[in-house]
Amino acid sequence: MDAEAADHLNRLCLTASQRPHDWGEADVSRQLLQLMDGWEHTPAFVIGPALDIMAGNSLATALHSGFDQFDNLARMVFVDPAGREFYQEWERAAHSCVAELRAAYGHDPESARIAEVVAELSAQSEEFAGIWQMHEVKGKSQEGKHLKHPLVGDLHIKFAAFTVNGAPHQQLVVYQAEPASPTADAFETLRTMAAEPKHAQAAVPAADLAAKEQ
Repeated sequence: MDAEAADHLNRLCLTASQRPHDWGEADVSRQLLQLMDGWEHTPAFVIGPALDIMAGNSLATALHSGFDQFDNLARMVFVDPAGREFYQEWERAAHSCVAELRAAYGHDPESARIAEVVAELSAQSEEFAGIWQMHEVKGKSQEGKHLKHPLVGDLHIKFAAFTVNGAPHQQLVVYQAEPASPTADAFETLRTMAAEPKHAQAAVPAADLAAKEQ
């Protein structure tokens, strides 16, 4: 048992009166929304304990445009058909999502929202139900990801997650591309597309986008 799992076990042993109940603001602050909106070249979004997307900037929305909804990371991984195409290391993403949900559950075992998400995904995905029973625990930190967007293709990113001061149930997730890399170019294409009027954003194959950029 590593340190994170041991901490999780210790939290589960706390009584209800010993658990912190001050989670801060329920909504994402205006200052944080303004900060994310200022990052035109960097996808950024805020998630809650049940991995619900609480807010995101325009580039984060464009990055996840292949999904039915940009609403809950766990649902997107396990239920949305786009998940297996988007997350090129799908099993890693799947285990990571469940481990993050399990870690959040340790902080708030009485959370109705976490229980709802776990119940819904367990009913809809045998894979989720199986991984949930493994009791893996791991919070978000910083790693690399290999993603594939339906329009701009392969993306190799690094990401970091930060707890929001004043709202410890919220996490700010930031994706970054290496400067002057193909992923940085792809982010710029997505940024341009996100800035265009909706009627002009027809689905264009990646090959046509590449030719347009030349």
